[in-house]
Amino acid sequence: MTIRTKLSLLVAGLFALSLGALGGALVAIQKRRLVMENAEQAAIIANSAARAAADSLLQKDDVNLVSAIKFLQVQYPALACCLVRWEDGPRTRSLMIGAEPKGAASRKDALVSDPMGGRRKVYLRMWIDEDRLRERIDLEIRRLSRDLLRLFALALILAVIFSDWFARKLTKPLAALSEAAGQIAKGRLNIRLEWSSKDEIGKLVEGFNNMAERLSELEELKRDFVSSVTHELRSPLGAIESFLNLIEDKTRDGGRPEEPEKIRDYFGRIKANVRRLAGFINDLLDVAKIERGKMECELRPMRLQDLAQEVVQFFEAKGREQGVTLSSRLEPGLGPVQGDPERLRQVLVNLVSNALKFTPAGGQVRIQGEVYREEGRRFLEVAVADTGRGMDEEDLRGLFVKFQQGKNVQPGVQGAKGTGLGLFIVKSIVEAHGGKVSARSEAGKGARFLFSLRMAESS
Repeated sequence: MTIRTKLSLLVAGLFALSLGALGGALVAIQKRRLVMENAEQAAIIANSAARAAADSLLQKDDVNLVSAIKFLQVQYPALACCLVRWEDGPRTRSLMIGAEPKGAASRKDALVSDPMGGRRKVYLRMWIDEDRLRERIDLEIRRLSRDLLRLFALALILAVIFSDWFARKLTKPLAALSEAAGQIAKGRLNIRLEWSSKDEIGKLVEGFNNMAERLSELEELKRDFVSSVTHELRSPLGAIESFLNLIEDKTRDGGRPEEPEKIRDYFGRIKANVRRLAGFINDLLDVAKIERGKMECELRPMRLQDLAQEVVQFFEAKGREQGVTLSSRLEPGLGPVQGDPERLRQVLVNLVSNALKFTPAGGQVRIQGEVYREEGRRFLEVAVADTGRGMDEEDLRGLFVKFQQGKNVQPGVQGAKGTGLGLFIVKSIVEAHGGKVSARSEAGKGARFLFSLRMAESS
């Protein structure tokens, strides 16, 4: 059974149940009102007969009382009979007007004295036919029920039509979602839906469109990743193969190579490409650990300025080769921070390596730091700043995302292109330390990558 059918039956069923409950309530109210009217009618009969008896005593006309009671029997058929007894001192006489009912009956008694103060009295005993009263109630209830059933049938037809329209309206976007999901399953990731309302269905459609957009982005990232991985693997492997072929040519006769300096150079280049491959594989392993939540940092008090100086010395030769000045401006007296030395070395290496990549000859790369307080705790904000080409707002928004690189990553930068994993790893390591990472830059005005670390309590 489809959702549309279920929804239609549910709405129609609820409508029918509501109408049934309303009809039952109306019947109960009407029945209660008729019962009260019957009680009032019995009281009216008794009061009318008593007034007629008083008038007959006043006028001294007994026939008038008999006529009045017979008139009441015509006006109120529920008055089955009435026993009239006239009393005048010791003399009494009685008259039964009508016949006692065979079914259930209620009795009303009345004693009326002469209004002029005489001895005469009239005693009335009236029998009210309860069956006649119930017949009236039953007749009214049957008529009301018949009218309600007709109204109920008409309303139910309208309810079925409305529920089908309502169900179709609600399930239309769901059917479209199902169709679009099928298209996405076939690889057509450009499918988008339109829905103008802001209700839950609208939010569902919006969520679906966001999902489709994200899948499209992931598909593009996957293609970029495959391209980057292919490049990262093919370039060093091709270089290694080429240098190995050259070495083989130089030692083809199995003797000593004629140019040992070149052979050493070839081995050095092979080693550099192996390091490049190893670094790429380590980055992939780190990303896998991060995504599985297995990235562990052993925090302990450490001097970040010593680590920064080591990283500067590590890149010093490369900076000299590119004509870029590297320096660490962290104060020697700066207190220790809570950190994992190996992971923070990875952070600084990634940031300094990126800064060198985009800084032309004559530029500078600096490591700086500033202590600040937040919520009663001390933090060190570390900045890796360069005087390179910088980034625009669009590139800044794409930072720290896996496999995503900006427009600046193009032929002409210093060193290998990279895979877009470094900054994602940097962000994950800094957040594992309880810190934050950000970047500030303008096109043509360099860039500043900032991350914060908690100061050790002893500081």
